This record gives sequence, structure tokens and C-alpha cells, in this order.
Amino acid sequence: MSDYWIKTVLAVLLLGAGLAAFLTMMTRLGRPADEARSERLRRRHKAAGYVFIALLAPLAVLGVGFLVEMGDGLSTRGTLHFVLAEALLAIVLLKVLIVKGYRQFLRYANTLGMTVFVLTLVIFLITAAFFVLQALAAT
Repeated sequence: MSDYWIKTVLAVLLLGAGLAAFLTMMTRLGRPADEARSERLRRRHKAAGYVFIALLAPLAVLGVGFLVEMGDGLSTRGTLHFVLAEALLAIVLLKVLIVKGYRQFLRYANTLGMTVFVLTLVIFLITAAFFVLQALAAT
């Protein structure tokens, strides 16, 4: 299996984990419910977030390897992917720092979480979805 397919499979899983984290927190905050359900949604959000980070790490490592390999020959789409991926990593790091260490800024966690999901979706659509469509067109 090529690196492209490995990254695509990991990207699909990353998008799924991001969607799970996004939907659980949106449900928790957007629909008032009993405390037990709210706590269960918070735990699911946390688990999905850890899975998201666990999938993001190898994707970042593979991406850096690809960037080194391409050098100055990176396409415009590749450059956009790289810049958005850097922003995604920075926002995820900021969100984790706020949630774990700087609780006084917790009010920003919702906005950062939505931003993480949107960036993940955009990066997925311009790269993994594009790659799959190209592969399907070639067959």
C-alpha cells in the first residue's frame, strides 16, 4: 500500500473521530439534557479527541516526510494543505492547553473545537477526497 493510501485511510479515520468529537459536544451544549447524559457525551467527546490526536500525529509525521521529499516542487494544493495543516496543529495544541492547563480560557474551547473540525474537513476535501476521486477516475 502506498503512502498516499495510508494517509487517505488515516485521514478518513481522523475525519470520523473529528466528526464524533464535534457532534458529541454540539449535542451536549446545544440540547439541554439530564446531567448523566451530559456527562456521557463529555466522556465520548474526550475519547474521540484522544483518538483524533492519536491519528493526527502519524499523519503529521508522514506529511513532513512527504514535504521533505517534495522540496521546492510542492504544488499549490500541497502548499495550501501544508499551511492549513500547520494551522490545525496549532489550534489543536492551543485547545489542549486551554482544556488541560488554562481553565480560565475555557470559554474559547467551543470556538476552537469548531475551528478544528472545519479545518479538518477542508484539509480532507482538498487532499484525501481529491486523491480518491483521481484514483477512481483513473480506473
